[in-house]
Amino acid sequence: MKRIPLLAALTSAAALLAGCMGGAGPTTGAADGPPVRGGNLTVAVPTDPQSLDMVANPGQVTAQIGNMMYEKLFEVDQHFVARPMLVDTFTTSPDRLTYTFKLRPGVTFQDGNPLTGNDVVASLQRWQKSHRTGQLVTPDITTIAAPDPATVTIHLKRPRYPLIDELAGAGTEIYEAKNLVGLPATGFGQDKAIGTGPYKLKSWDIGQQLVLARYDGYKSRSEEDWGGQAGAKHAYLDTVTYKIVGDQDALINGLQTGQWDHAMPANDQYEQLKANPNLVVHNLPGGNENVIIPNFNPGSKFADPRARQALNLLLDKPAINAATGGSKDLTIETGAFASPDNQASYSTAGDDVYRQHDPARATELLAEAGITAGATIHIVTTNSYPEFGKWAVLIQDELGKIGLQAKIDTYDFATMLGTLTKDPGGWDITTLFFDSSLTSPAQMPALTLGTLNGSSSPELDGLMTEFNTSTTPEQAKAVINKLQAFTWKQLSVITLSQSKLYAAYTPRLKGYGDFYRVFWNAWLAA
Repeated sequence: MKRIPLLAALTSAAALLAGCMGGAGPTTGAADGPPVRGGNLTVAVPTDPQSLDMVANPGQVTAQIGNMMYEKLFEVDQHFVARPMLVDTFTTSPDRLTYTFKLRPGVTFQDGNPLTGNDVVASLQRWQKSHRTGQLVTPDITTIAAPDPATVTIHLKRPRYPLIDELAGAGTEIYEAKNLVGLPATGFGQDKAIGTGPYKLKSWDIGQQLVLARYDGYKSRSEEDWGGQAGAKHAYLDTVTYKIVGDQDALINGLQTGQWDHAMPANDQYEQLKANPNLVVHNLPGGNENVIIPNFNPGSKFADPRARQALNLLLDKPAINAATGGSKDLTIETGAFASPDNQASYSTAGDDVYRQHDPARATELLAEAGITAGATIHIVTTNSYPEFGKWAVLIQDELGKIGLQAKIDTYDFATMLGTLTKDPGGWDITTLFFDSSLTSPAQMPALTLGTLNGSSSPELDGLMTEFNTSTTPEQAKAVINKLQAFTWKQLSVITLSQSKLYAAYTPRLKGYGDFYRVFWNAWLAA
């Protein structure tokens, strides 16, 4: 499982995607031997990416395949620190209002066209318009311009503390300007899925498999020790084939029989796979914030804050985590929206609310909100990530104990997202997980869900502004504490736990940095 940036509001593939904090670095070393060029790596993924446009469709699989194809001005390293990628050098004016970025010379897109400042401007202006983080950053931006083909400038109305982190976040991938003209809301098609990364799209049998091939014109950075999504990228593999494997039994069987070389299975499979001597099972950096999302929109039973308080009191979080979290090695009992490894964003504020459990008081609050025995709660979930459906059933059981019914509608992930947004008041609860490694509140889904569940508020906006005007890490951390306390006050999400991530893969896979589905610098031993 991996963190998910949900629609434009939920970034960051994570999500998803596509990313999250102080995890394992690159494993390349003498023990792996010299790199081997050639071959195909077969990777099992839980769902078809639907689109390779990371702004229009920022789901986990899209993000992690897209990270092989596209690049940003900045990328995060193995410790989730923003590092220059397409930027060669940059300067900030003394008043912190003007950023000047010099692009790396010689970088080309996978169709051979050179990267220019106009491509960067077009991509970032689209991010401003169509991506939730970009929309939140936009009020602080005066202009984004390209004074010459090798230079991009961003002029701000006021200093913005997390700007570089946000330029390393989801949605800021750089595409060719010509391919962004007149795009519909659904984004571009696969013929325009062209980036500057080390791998390019070779073929796509929708619903079955997607194949990336080495881009021989790729120009790598030189930094070998940054890891993560930053630094040097060597495309040793000829191709990477992503097989769509939605069934967990098929996923596990394929791993054990060698059909797939790499997968990120559900957490409840961890112990079984770890015991298999023919596989490498390795924890990945960061993790997921596992959440139940109540709907604030009119028409939902949880538009009433008393109903949200009741839901938090009703849920037996330790029991839910025990039933669905797999190994204790992977589950952290915390209500934080950031991983404990992500020290810049981790907070214990609101922990007292997280640990509350009082079904009797929950029943009283639900009655005060007009929700009494016999009422039906509409839960929307997906079968693309097994944990989501399990959480839904466990919530249904909890509701049943106090005389409420639950109607569960289960869809594939893309259809679930469409259902939530198509009828804003037509659902009560949904289940998701978020990237817990993000370092800017504007990137954090728990704080930017207003477009999905109607949880925006002037108080939240004020806290976001306070963070953006910070000048030191200490000031920023103090605001993070306020933001998390506010989240537990209004209950825009109800966090169940943090889940660590892991991958299971063939011992033949060498040079893999244990960073999600990043496979540059990796090769297959003979």
